[in-house]
Amino acid sequence: MAAIEKSSVSLESVTKVIYRIGGPILFIFGIISCTINLIVFLRKAHRRNACSIYLAAANLVNLLYIFSSMLLTFISIGYDLNLYSRSLFICRFVNYGSYLFDILSSTYLILASIDRVFITSSNALTRQRSTRRLACISIASGTIFWIIFLCHILIFMDIQEISPGYSICYYRAGVYMVMMNYFTLIIKMIAVPLALIITGIWTARNIREHGKSRTVLLQPKGSTAYHDHHRRYLFVRDLEWNVINIYYIPTDF
Repeated sequence: MAAIEKSSVSLESVTKVIYRIGGPILFIFGIISCTINLIVFLRKAHRRNACSIYLAAANLVNLLYIFSSMLLTFISIGYDLNLYSRSLFICRFVNYGSYLFDILSSTYLILASIDRVFITSSNALTRQRSTRRLACISIASGTIFWIIFLCHILIFMDIQEISPGYSICYYRAGVYMVMMNYFTLIIKMIAVPLALIITGIWTARNIREHGKSRTVLLQPKGSTAYHDHHRRYLFVRDLEWNVINIYYIPTDF
């Protein structure tokens, strides 16, 4: 028993050291990364592209997620300043913001992936659906939907005492806790990655079909049509890497 307690104390100490040292480093790198991405996607040349608007919105909410959730997590674990359990308002509001910013980021990435399907389509009418107006409407609609849908967190998150002198901010016990666990599993772990995989495969197929078209193959290498096609391919390939970085890095915490 003494050995187990000693191991538990050692593990807790190591965890605190990791969060004290690694937390600020990841926090700074996250801010720098999101800021650079925002600068790039909000450049005048990129603002005309609907997909850049989606990715800029995703980076913005990731930046808010870093400040609202990751910062408090590092402080709570690394420095034993558990602000979540000291105030019911902080408990509910911070968790609401964390869930909201996290799901909004995934929503914007799915919209960006759908837009990639549009811009790589061989159908001219489908390509015309990739517009700034549709991007703004989609972002606004998705944001309003999740703001309303997640309001239950402001009601059913509670401060629960696990042991004497130790409390945590967690879902209200019972049916609500089960529902939220399933929500996280189905939406975040299954639906979002599946949607990104499907749209990614669809985009790759569109690019392959477009590359095989006779219109492109018959163009000389230095022609405008060739360069337009090449730029489109490079742009979509870069967007694939941005989607991977934006989605998987924040969700690891």
